Amino acid sequence: MDNNIGIILLTYNEDIHIRRCLDNLLLLTSNIYVVDSFSNDKTVAILDEYGINYCQNEFKNHSNQLNFAINTFPFVTNYILRMDCDEILSNELINEIKTSNMLVIDSDISGFYIKRKVIFFNKILNYGNINPIWLLRLWKRGKGFCDDKLMDEKIVVTDQKTAKLQNIILDNNLNNLTWWTNKHNNYSNREALEILKSKYIASSYSFIGNYYSIDYFVCLLKVLYNKMPIFFRSFLLFFYSYFLKLGILDGLPGFIWNILQVFWYRYLVDVKVYEFEYLHDFDKEKIKEELFKLNVK
Repeated sequence: MDNNIGIILLTYNEDIHIRRCLDNLLLLTSNIYVVDSFSNDKTVAILDEYGINYCQNEFKNHSNQLNFAINTFPFVTNYILRMDCDEILSNELINEIKTSNMLVIDSDISGFYIKRKVIFFNKILNYGNINPIWLLRLWKRGKGFCDDKLMDEKIVVTDQKTAKLQNIILDNNLNNLTWWTNKHNNYSNREALEILKSKYIASSYSFIGNYYSIDYFVCLLKVLYNKMPIFFRSFLLFFYSYFLKLGILDGLPGFIWNILQVFWYRYLVDVKVYEFEYLHDFDKEKIKEELFKLNVK
């Protein structure tokens, strides 16, 4: 199986996670390929210590960085797995990938969805609108690419034939809440631009791939969400996630998570969308012109 799986990892100042990440991934394969965005901490030194194959590329967005990795590294493995540094493959998932009779080169399946759950305040969150979330993370070499998004990028397989693995990836970020809120503040800028692009230029939620897939369903939900009244929709999403999707059962960590991730983040995105429109007098042509200046097309 070591020769069957290659892993793409994107890094930027990940010395808090990178040892744990590499130790975990090496349980599956030694074929690990890293694109580093010119880290200025110990990340690169640790990659050298582990003998990991890496290169450096200026970061524009995750989509660009992933496609750079797909097109640059000399993958010889049958399948490619995309991971983040703060994620962990469960032991059960490692065993499932190693023993799956679907992961053979003559299989007609080109991509695999894997469930991910978040660990927050040292607790695995089992409920809410994204616990778990299905992500297409494993795909046949030559059959997948990353779609062009500023946020929520995803891997698309060209022949649209996918299946699901049963075990999970755990998202366990070790940074503090100040780091978390700063990251999501930056994310909200990109998310706001995606919404503005969809509203004033062309839908940034158009879908490439299988119209019966999980990603297509998620795309439809995003379209419906963005058609709801601005500001009100973040309250509605919180109610849906915390009460209807039982986020309340995850205790205090679940409450904090739903307040910050589901409500605060989405409300912040809406405020930034409104601010952008307000600063340009809600004039469609002015807004389009400014988006083009920001290279949002």
